[in-house]
Amino acid sequence: MTRMQREEIDAPAGRAQGRSVIPGLAVWAFFLTFSGQGIRNVVGWTPFGIIAAISGIALYAAFRLEGHRIVWRALPRAICAYCLWCVASIAWTQFPDETLLASALMVATTAAGILLACALSLRQLTVALGRSLEATIALSLVLEAYVALVLKHPLIPLYMRGWESVPISYFWSEDRLLQGGPIQGIVGNRNPLAFIALLALICVVVRWRDRQISRSHLIVWSSLSVLTLVLTRSATVTVAAVICAILAVVMWWLRHVPREQRYQAILRTAAACLLIGLMALLFRHDLAMLLNRSPDMSGRAIIWERVIDLWKQHSILGWGWVMYWQPWLPVFQTLVVRPDGTPTMSAHNAYLEALFQTGIVGFVLIVAVVLLLLVRTGRLALVYLDSAPSVLLPLLVSAALAIQALTESRLLSEGNWMVACAIGTWLGLHRLTVKEAERPSRTRIGEDPLPVNAS
Repeated sequence: MTRMQREEIDAPAGRAQGRSVIPGLAVWAFFLTFSGQGIRNVVGWTPFGIIAAISGIALYAAFRLEGHRIVWRALPRAICAYCLWCVASIAWTQFPDETLLASALMVATTAAGILLACALSLRQLTVALGRSLEATIALSLVLEAYVALVLKHPLIPLYMRGWESVPISYFWSEDRLLQGGPIQGIVGNRNPLAFIALLALICVVVRWRDRQISRSHLIVWSSLSVLTLVLTRSATVTVAAVICAILAVVMWWLRHVPREQRYQAILRTAAACLLIGLMALLFRHDLAMLLNRSPDMSGRAIIWERVIDLWKQHSILGWGWVMYWQPWLPVFQTLVVRPDGTPTMSAHNAYLEALFQTGIVGFVLIVAVVLLLLVRTGRLALVYLDSAPSVLLPLLVSAALAIQALTESRLLSEGNWMVACAIGTWLGLHRLTVKEAERPSRTRIGEDPLPVNAS
């Protein structure tokens, strides 16, 4: 890779010289957002809110003290527009208090992703994300081993110890490790734990291909990630893992195709993928049975049907942004009741969730967010196909986010949303860096008025 190519890939916003604490804060920020439920299970919701607020203030303070700046022209417009639309829904929401709180959380999560992208290079973001996910996997396996070998019965969240009864769906760990799973880990839910394992696997493989880690590191953490994937038994994440693997293989194959033939190869590959997608849609029931899942996606079809019925009542603007469904709100208490008697907490589809909570406008924005991430990360991977393995990370992570969003709503909140914001912002910074590199006679990025430096 040439020096200019390395600068284009690594370029974050203007970064102060000397030792930085932001890489460490980035690890904590990713851990806090992806594994927040584990912290909440220990300390409860109010202390967690205080921890999150202090962490956000610390990140912003370090960002300013180290001399970083937000490059406003690089901000992802669709992502920022959706965030602002969520805030705007305070004006028409059916749940004023909840929307106010959820909007504040959305702004904070969006800001955190933007700040990290403006302060760190792509490689630093990959390292921070990977380390936080590895910590989650390690703690999850330790917790499950403790429950299985020492406690020998299901574990409830520590802050629920005073409750007279705790529903099964609230259990922190169901003590299923020795049964081969599914395990829930510190996040208390097998599906997000499986997704964390998939992202950790992507990070460790990309870092190894980019020669950032040793082979032993690759073997240890890829093995633990795969083990976690097997023990969680998440059908959606299994599909996402297969698709990400296919994408990685296709990119590896394209590297061996002569440049003048790549355009035709890409078209043929896209056509083949489209055909496979159509076949999967036609034979979705057989595919569900193959994955040991019911044709209605484990009851999700009922949730989706009722969510659509609700959406029709406020189709343009939606009901108002609430992020996760609060169980004390009457509209959610009996909408879809789980077998243990507790209400369902989300639509289990990010696109329908956006449609329901933020209306047609929000739905269009979220679809735009996903499509733009896929198109821009795909184009980036193709441009640097021969020189920078690290550019595969944004593409693979974006693909995983888009697929998981079909059966989970987590794209719109916490770690998934923060990663989407960070990738979207980094893509904007990269675009500006390339433009400035192509205009050497004009002000270069890294100099006023546009403070962006290469890594």
